[in-house]
Amino acid sequence: MGLRYETLKRRSKVFRQLTTLTVEEFESLVEKTEPEWKRLEYGRRIRNTERKNAIGQGHPYFADFPTLLLLTFYTRTNCVNVLIAVLFGISEQTVYDLSSKLLPLLQDRFIPETRLRKKKGRINTLDELLLEYPGLSDVIVDGTDIVTRRPKRQQKKNYSGKSKRHLKKTVLITNPEDGLILGRTRLRPGAVHDKRALKEDSLYRKLERNASLKKRADSAWTGEDEANGWKVNKRATRGHPLTDEEKTSNRTLSKVRIKVEHAIRRTKVFRRIGEKTIFRKKGKLAMTLDVAINLANFKQLSRHPIGT
Repeated sequence: MGLRYETLKRRSKVFRQLTTLTVEEFESLVEKTEPEWKRLEYGRRIRNTERKNAIGQGHPYFADFPTLLLLTFYTRTNCVNVLIAVLFGISEQTVYDLSSKLLPLLQDRFIPETRLRKKKGRINTLDELLLEYPGLSDVIVDGTDIVTRRPKRQQKKNYSGKSKRHLKKTVLITNPEDGLILGRTRLRPGAVHDKRALKEDSLYRKLERNASLKKRADSAWTGEDEANGWKVNKRATRGHPLTDEEKTSNRTLSKVRIKVEHAIRRTKVFRRIGEKTIFRKKGKLAMTLDVAINLANFKQLSRHPIGT
């Protein structure tokens, strides 16, 4: 008999250390995801034209849905699947198969009921999420690195001379009012500059279309048009040190920009992306990153509801 939700939830402190969620938050997540799980499972069985038994027959899963969802705590740790298999008393292949089915459930943003959003459900796209913020006037832009193992091919392309390691890079868009991550760019090789990673992504065009939206960023975005809402930290150059006024402006901007650093920390507390990643399957890193971002948003809204 391996690890089970009904047993683990009695030890609330350990449960939070393993998942970063309280028992109440996890049960709220189960409530939101279980109907979708049942719908997807039924669809998978319907599409299986080679089945010999009726739908519903056959060997059941090793445990109930809360325990299955608990498998996704592996995003919290960087341990290998074989260790998770030992903990739950199942095979390594079962862990691999179930994670491929469960992670897509957590890729979208789960928005708890708030004064701003009375409708329960999921938001699937950035545009839908922005509709929930009719008064959104300020965003923070910042890049973050995800360390990867040395690739067999294209090592130079994925190597960052600044960090002296192989990376994947993405840029996060954060709301400074509530700390929510509103979107991210697609993953790019480590040699790509943060500014280029954003400019070559569709998110940049969405930001540029709204000139009234303030876009705060660090000195990596030097050269962006202030008339289009960009507020960037000033950078000193040789022979041109910063004036006292520019230093004061930088400090004021940095006090606002720290919100995006906190958002990155809430995401990278899921060590599957916070430490060196070893994903082999194409697209698995992007999927796990989305899960970490959306769980970070879920926790932020659960603990600090909008409008309260």
